[in-house]
Amino acid sequence: MSVIGFDIGTYAAKATFLSIKGKGPSQVVTLLGLGLAQMPLGVMSQWEEQPLPARQAMSSAMRSLWKLCKLTKGKFAALSLSGDTMIIKKITMPLTTQKELRQSLAMEAEQYIPYPINEVIIDGHILGTDERHGQMSVLLVAARKEVVYNYIQALALTKQLKPAVIDVDSLALYNAYDFCHPDSRDNAILVDIGASIMHVTILYEGSPHTIKEENIGGQRLTEDLEDTFGVSPEEAEAIKLGSSEAPNMLEAAEVVDRVVSNWKAVLERSIEAIRQEIPEFKPTKIYLAGGSSLLMGLVKEFEDSFQVPCELFNPFNNVKYNAKKFDPQYLGYVGPQMAVSFGLALRKVELA
Repeated sequence: MSVIGFDIGTYAAKATFLSIKGKGPSQVVTLLGLGLAQMPLGVMSQWEEQPLPARQAMSSAMRSLWKLCKLTKGKFAALSLSGDTMIIKKITMPLTTQKELRQSLAMEAEQYIPYPINEVIIDGHILGTDERHGQMSVLLVAARKEVVYNYIQALALTKQLKPAVIDVDSLALYNAYDFCHPDSRDNAILVDIGASIMHVTILYEGSPHTIKEENIGGQRLTEDLEDTFGVSPEEAEAIKLGSSEAPNMLEAAEVVDRVVSNWKAVLERSIEAIRQEIPEFKPTKIYLAGGSSLLMGLVKEFEDSFQVPCELFNPFNNVKYNAKKFDPQYLGYVGPQMAVSFGLALRKVELA
């Protein structure tokens, strides 16, 4: 059965619901519903100190989207984690099968996790094998149990939705990319700039190789604009996205340049890291996603700085939809913001 993909961010909750029929080249994916809902400012960033308001805010947003966007045929939800709530790391392990991986993963993973092993949920995926040396590369993912519990409780509070999948933002974005570029062997770079976190996923020959997260999203730019001009968060957000003129355009440009320089530095460090391991690595394309990717001129800025073709990632380019229900121009605008929820919505739940 199809699931509703919910991407719960600091500023907004996004939902995507798809119909998925068939497999492989004959698969047909149709957009059934999507929507965005504002999250109360500051609530999600304080979830550890005040988990109940965060759960209630998440539940309210998901319930509103479920009802207002007419997603009521969906009963199962897929959500994702990011930032300090989880750990994602590429590790090397003795060669084994995917089936046997979970049995040995906890023992291997303990050295990489800064929490007691009984306080986390662990999973992993084999990225590649080196049979000559009896080793394999594994993508280790660990999430704190209390965080997963909060998400599940938020779903329970909706009284309509059941948990099906708990994923990772970066991998959900890759899932969306993989759907749009099946069988791709490109060295693409996926950059998701959300409100609080910037995710960089570097693909090597079509598969995730390096995943990096930094707490330097679009919220930093909004706050800097607030401080510079003494305006409200809403006014600063409007200035950031170009829908309102700054009191001083030169000062605004300087603020934007500082933050964008930090974003580019994160990507540069990520590329240098993979080149330490694969000296011949050369990126083929950069795809920008997330709400802050809509910053005016950002695509050209990345393209010029890295001398690599760059574009906004729109997952809706490869789906069918009713043009009377969904405006193509709106889908083009909102697509980069919906990329993670789209990747989550591609997951399925198997019913016994």
